[in-house]
Parts: sequence; structure tokens; C-alpha cells
Amino acid sequence: MSFFDQESHRKAGKVFCGECRHFEPGFTAKGVGFCALTKSRTVLVRETNRNVPDRQGLPPDPNPDSGYPVCFPMAPRMCTKFELAK
Repeated sequence: MSFFDQESHRKAGKVFCGECRHFEPGFTAKGVGFCALTKSRTVLVRETNRNVPDRQGLPPDPNPDSGYPVCFPMAPRMCTKFELAK
């Protein structure tokens, strides 16, 4: 992705997980990582009365129709919790 492509995404309100302070890189360079805000989120399953992992590592507030399956560092995303890493 070129610099100009990134700028057009930014102008459209998109951000990149790899530039966020909440991004935790995976084991491979430029590979799948995790969002620290949602990495250990759980949800209560009423049928079993247990808390289970809930979409671990996804960006906060994903669209339920097309939720993010993983956090790629260079994938453009819409995320209200984005904070630029220093």
C-alpha cells in the first residue's frame, strides 16, 4: 500500500491497527495481531451460566454483520477507540 493510498483511507476516517497503541503484534512481522482492549473480553452464556471468550482480539465495537476476524496491522478499519502510538 502506497503512502497516497493510506492518506485517502485516513481522509475517509479509517485507521490502521498497527499504528494504534492498543495493537499487540503477533508472531510474524506484519501478520495477525490482537487488540489489547478486546483480547480478554468475555460474555456470559445464559444456557450454561459461564463466561466464555468473546471475539478475542477484535477491534472494539465491530459491526456484527461483518466483524473483524483478526487485527492486521495495515488493514484500514473504522475504530472509535483508536489511539495513535507514540
